[in-house]
Amino acid sequence: MIDVAQLLSRGCDSTAKVGIGASSKLHEETIKGLSRLGCGVRLIRFRNTKELIRALKSSELDAAVRGTLSSGEAIRSLKLEFGLNRVMRTAIMESDQGKSFLLTPVGIDEGSTVDARLELVENTLSYFSRVRWKPKIGILSKGRLDDVRRGEEIRTSIEEGELLAKELRSRGHAAKHYGILIEDALKNVDLIVAPDGVSGNLIFRSIYFVGGGKAFGAPVINLERVFVDTSRAKANFSDSVIIAAGLAKTTTLKRSRA
Repeated sequence: MIDVAQLLSRGCDSTAKVGIGASSKLHEETIKGLSRLGCGVRLIRFRNTKELIRALKSSELDAAVRGTLSSGEAIRSLKLEFGLNRVMRTAIMESDQGKSFLLTPVGIDEGSTVDARLELVENTLSYFSRVRWKPKIGILSKGRLDDVRRGEEIRTSIEEGELLAKELRSRGHAAKHYGILIEDALKNVDLIVAPDGVSGNLIFRSIYFVGGGKAFGAPVINLERVFVDTSRAKANFSDSVIIAAGLAKTTTLKRSRA
């Protein structure tokens, strides 16, 4: 189970210093949103992607939110500054019916193989263990389980879904393959694993832009520091900022206890 409300509450109660890339108008709207909620988060605006990432690395910031900065530039800067081979993201979302869940992969170039999706899941579980989330996992593929004869691509996807679910269970995780039935998966699990990054991005856009759901942001899950990726189409970023602050506060607590 995952508890987004608790994470938002923790973030709102913090005084974390969060950097964000945003236009002047969106920055003002975000500050107004934080003020309406009575949050103590300190927000700092950045116009330059490299400056934002460098401030995060040097610990001038407790967390960072991409905001309206270029996704490509943010990924390149994260790789360069933190020595990452690739950037992995998992979105924190809520359906129009109020069900909170995680979604991965969401980058169109992520999760193209079983091993890549397995690594995404393992990193997701490890990352969100900092907030004591232990989600049940739903694996999706490109057809119902009895659709294996409806084309090579569909057969391969279904077989990969079965393989991934089996491997995750062998590692002690609660995982089930739901085929293409995302509606059934969302009733029972907290982490949705799409067949590939393009599918995941389409699911994200369908739920957020068309289906009336919420998208709080997508933390980079293979990074020790807190960086939350966001959609540039948001009207304000207060919820993403609060999520980032909540994650940063938890990380700070873990370090202080170590």
